[in-house]
Amino acid sequence: MELLKGDNKKATIANVQNFFLDEDKYPTIRRRSGDWGVKSPQNDITGIRGSRRGNGSEKSMIEYAEYTLAKRAVDYAIAGCSSSYRHPSQQIIKYRYIQGLSLSVIKERINKFGNSTYYRADDYACLEFADCLEAVCERLNVDSDIIPDLRAKNRKKTGQKGDEKRTKTGIQREI
Repeated sequence: MELLKGDNKKATIANVQNFFLDEDKYPTIRRRSGDWGVKSPQNDITGIRGSRRGNGSEKSMIEYAEYTLAKRAVDYAIAGCSSSYRHPSQQIIKYRYIQGLSLSVIKERINKFGNSTYYRADDYACLEFADCLEAVCERLNVDSDIIPDLRAKNRKKTGQKGDEKRTKTGIQREI
């Protein structure tokens, strides 16, 4: 069985690595899913103290809920990856991209000592994670602005019958 058949694998691997290492992506999801930034609502019973900008507490609670859902989706996707000796995808994602351990420590922990052996396993982990993440995000209805589709499709000529577009409401086919 070929993983992500029909997708651009090198670009997908780069997208996954960028997702975990880019400060505006996964690190932001981790920070914003924590409850330390949430304040309890401040109600004024007199009704005089108001603001035209809206309810800041409500906005922060909505943002917290969206980022918590995104963090949960990433955790579920990691749990959906392989964890066998042959494909230690869960361990690679956790050790390299979540915990940021050095490659020598990771190689020792997963018993993949050769560079080419490790990098093949890392590439496989990235492909498997992208596949799992897309399925989980679809099931949990995660905002695509927070977690975009990391799978890079091979480009077709535009205007061909059956081209697809991803929207917030799902995938639409153009005919």
